[in-house]
Amino acid sequence: MCDSAVSNPLLVKRLSDEEIIAGLRKRDNRVLQYIYKNSYNPIKQLILNNAGCDNDAEDIFQEALIVIFKKLREEEEFRLKAAFNTYIYSISRLLWLKHLRNIRKIEIDPLNRDLEERIEFEEPSPVQDKDLRMAIYQRTLMKIPEDCQKILRLTAQDISSREIAEQLGFRSEGYVRKRRHFCKEYLVTKIKEDAGYRAIFD
Repeated sequence: MCDSAVSNPLLVKRLSDEEIIAGLRKRDNRVLQYIYKNSYNPIKQLILNNAGCDNDAEDIFQEALIVIFKKLREEEEFRLKAAFNTYIYSISRLLWLKHLRNIRKIEIDPLNRDLEERIEFEEPSPVQDKDLRMAIYQRTLMKIPEDCQKILRLTAQDISSREIAEQLGFRSEGYVRKRRHFCKEYLVTKIKEDAGYRAIFD
């Protein structure tokens, strides 16, 4: 005869933010399980969408919890100013940005200023989003047609349309200008369709 499964009521019941904070102060393992079940996946998706892997996601999640534990230890009257899921996601996001900057993992040719201005990242701290924006650019740039990649890279190096036509074997400067316009429009569209862009900046 099979044993009947007994569910953990804490993993079924929805905890309030106050209950989560109280549980963290007590180092309640059931609350930690609840946080993992309810908060980890969005953080994992953030990392995977921005040059990370499963192990990176686990590490960042643990680091975020350590940051929160330290905050609770230092501030007896600590109060959340946002939902707990939003709070731990924001901490994880900043930790991952710092990680990307430290290892210099993201490298991308600078795109035209007018192209960057077309991509609207409506975030309160645009400087902090620089590495994520570059990661999205890099990932998407590699998916567009090869001639578009070459045209945009050469344009970013201030190479003239005439020189680009000569280097890439195109028939005229006019064709390069027309193709460059198409490539920019196409790249902008693809960036806005990117899962990482939608998850973070929508």
